[in-house]
Amino acid sequence: MASPTHRRPTTRVLLICGALAAVHLLIHFATAPLLTALAPLAPPMYALVAGVHSLLPFLARRLTDVPGTAVLTSAIAAVFIAVANTAGVIVIFPLVLAGAVIDLVVWRTRGTGARVRRRYLLAAVCAGTALFGVSIVVFSPEHLSPAILLGSFLGRIVGELLASELSGALASALHRAGVGRNRTEAPHNSPSS
Repeated sequence: MASPTHRRPTTRVLLICGALAAVHLLIHFATAPLLTALAPLAPPMYALVAGVHSLLPFLARRLTDVPGTAVLTSAIAAVFIAVANTAGVIVIFPLVLAGAVIDLVVWRTRGTGARVRRRYLLAAVCAGTALFGVSIVVFSPEHLSPAILLGSFLGRIVGELLASELSGALASALHRAGVGRNRTEAPHNSPSS
């Protein structure tokens, strides 16, 4: 039997990742006009709002408790978004990068609790840092001032932290509703019907 940290995604887990990737596409459509407007006018605000793109990868990892589901959800969403985006395949890299960083930091993390929450917050900081590093390449020369760079860095970190925290709240609500939890993993102390 495979150890819990080496579980392979089941069909059910793959379906959850695909469904969350589809929701990610809808979030992309909803936020694209705002992000397009913010990028040249207010890069720090863009960085903050762009954190929404990590919400579903964080949620996938929390819902399934299976390593690799954040990057899998990100990759599926990236393909959907690349097909529907004028920028094309260039959008794949930052989306997959965020999912990969999340999975690398929380790889062996399972369950809930303060220690798990801290690990997800660390993943958010790491993802924000990585995404900031990637975004510097596309900054225009007039946006390379220390204030804009610092604001953009902090915006990335705060945006990722918000995505992590919101995903935790959503995962808790969905688990209470029975979504994402394997029926064989139901709590042993629940009352019998």
